[in-house]
Amino acid sequence: MEREMPVNIRNHVANFGDPYLPSLDIGEVAVCRECKSVYADKRWELPQQAAEDLAKAAKILDALCPACRKIKDRVPGGIVELTGAFVREHETEIVNLVRNENNRAMEINPIERIMDIQKSANGLTIQTTNEKLAQRIGRAVYKSYSGDVDYKWSEDNKLARVYWHRD
Repeated sequence: MEREMPVNIRNHVANFGDPYLPSLDIGEVAVCRECKSVYADKRWELPQQAAEDLAKAAKILDALCPACRKIKDRVPGGIVELTGAFVREHETEIVNLVRNENNRAMEINPIERIMDIQKSANGLTIQTTNEKLAQRIGRAVYKSYSGDVDYKWSEDNKLARVYWHRD
């Protein structure tokens, strides 16, 4: 009997062209008009990390970074749902943990950020600009407060959904 190989749904994502990624040339430097992040050497950086690139740039372009575009268009890359009685009882602590995780992620990659945090009777829903930050938030909440966590990825794009619950 031949053993079936598992289907890797992430193979379909490799060809997914993210329309929010910049189409700038390799040598160009750009500054986001909203958040002031700097695009240089094919990546976005915080302004304080890109001071050298800004100083030696012959021309600095005005742009809108992928995160600011996603926020403006309301197109999340990740959705985190935190539910249960525990969330309602410890809402302030959990929101602080989520914001701290966001700040740590932004130090590494400024286009990873929280778009929105919505409170409801069930708990909190957090929208992020990419799937990695959603996964990172889910992992941090689970590590800090245990509970049940489930990660789901879309088959045809890079949207991640993270569900965490604790009563």
